[in-house]
Amino acid sequence: MFMSEEPYWHPDLLRRFVPTPYVFNLFDGPNQSFVESNDLEIALSVRRSNIFRRQGTRAEGLLCKLIRDMAAPVNGSEITIISDGALRVLCLGRGTILIHDLEKSELLGFIARDVRVQDLVSSLIPALLDE
Repeated sequence: MFMSEEPYWHPDLLRRFVPTPYVFNLFDGPNQSFVESNDLEIALSVRRSNIFRRQGTRAEGLLCKLIRDMAAPVNGSEITIISDGALRVLCLGRGTILIHDLEKSELLGFIARDVRVQDLVSSLIPALLDE
């Protein structure tokens, strides 16, 4: 068996290190919310939507980090929402997952390439945020 001194790097399946160059701050009185994404269309659409106004009862605002995952599986149409305490998770097929942490006021999402931004902003994120 041949052994190499070079380390073997496993793929980062969580995409933790995807740069999010599109960052927007939103202010609503004392509340400050942030949108971060690697997809300009997603960042702009979330910024323009009323998603952050839905969080009006949360004094600290919302941190929203959404990653367009071009390598994720596509063609999923089944929506599943799971709630457990402070966490709510929405899965669309096998390629899209949105996680809302109520305690930390954070929304993290990995969005498959076939998910339309309009659907993300008008139905998926609101379905997750509405309790």
